[in-house]
Amino acid sequence: MSGKKILLISDTHGFHENLKKVVEQETPFDHVLHMGDTEGWDPVIKEIVGVPVDMVAGNCDWASALPSERTVEIAGVPIFMTHGHEYYVTTGMEVLLDRARECGCKVVLFGHTHRPFQQMCDDVLIANPGSISRPRQPGYEPSYGVMTISESGKIEIVLKFLKK
Repeated sequence: MSGKKILLISDTHGFHENLKKVVEQETPFDHVLHMGDTEGWDPVIKEIVGVPVDMVAGNCDWASALPSERTVEIAGVPIFMTHGHEYYVTTGMEVLLDRARECGCKVVLFGHTHRPFQQMCDDVLIANPGSISRPRQPGYEPSYGVMTISESGKIEIVLKFLKK
């Protein structure tokens, strides 16, 4: 496989059966980015996925040592990660987008709303994989994302759903 395949997950809240299904369906992949609300289950998530994982703390990760935001670089692409609650994502993307641009990122990923979302805003791709455990969008299907970065640097995010 050329390029990189990255699983995007968020808001697992201690429930991992759907994560196991996604890992089985999407293998092979190179990396996992988790946008928060692990509720202390970080080691279990790392064991389930079996590849490098970057995580941020969510609003339900009270005692977590995870950072509330981070910038990671995968295949030369700078990616801003946060849970989103500190950036008012329920009311709009402006504050989050400004922060991502401050960090020089082409991609910004967040969680918190439990609703999958994707939008290109000028030069920045914004995405939320929704919740793999507790979805809130119509239909309530658990969701996640698959980001691919080609060898030429083309970025694509596909939001996917597990059927109930």
